[in-house]
Amino acid sequence: MTNRAKLGNEGEAPQKASGNRNDAAAPVREHADETFGTLLQLVRAVQTGMQNIDDTHGLSGSQLWALWQISAQPGLRVSGLAKALQIKPSTASNLLDKLELRQLVRRERRDADNRVVCIWLTEQGVGLVKDIPGPLQGRLRSALEAMPAATLTSLQQGMTTLLQLMGASGRLNVASAKS
Repeated sequence: MTNRAKLGNEGEAPQKASGNRNDAAAPVREHADETFGTLLQLVRAVQTGMQNIDDTHGLSGSQLWALWQISAQPGLRVSGLAKALQIKPSTASNLLDKLELRQLVRRERRDADNRVVCIWLTEQGVGLVKDIPGPLQGRLRSALEAMPAATLTSLQQGMTTLLQLMGASGRLNVASAKS
């Protein structure tokens, strides 16, 4: 067999048989790979920015974000902090334990039965927040606010769908994607 016969007409690679399921999925897979790469770039940019702050101040990114949230809303309830950080209230409480040990926050009970806990920065916490440059998430939020509304809506819908497909375990849940 000659090289020309192996390559097909005019030196082109031979075409795969049509109807192959892998051929139909290839463009989708390629687009998903490109999107995954872009998403990783975004995650790395946020992680790098937070790591730089972590190294300087000895706090985790979650702790810093909690401090920023509390500074923006003094007297915030633990449940409100949990919602802002997208974590469970018990996780927020554990995070606050660490910040309280470092004397960066104080908790006050505001209810007669002591169930409502409000969070305040201490003087040391206020000083630290003033010393920390704006969070990288702040830059991300500013960029999101600058996006056209239709693009932002589409992005939010796409991310919501992605999170639903991943499920709690982080594994693809194809059944929910079809419903």
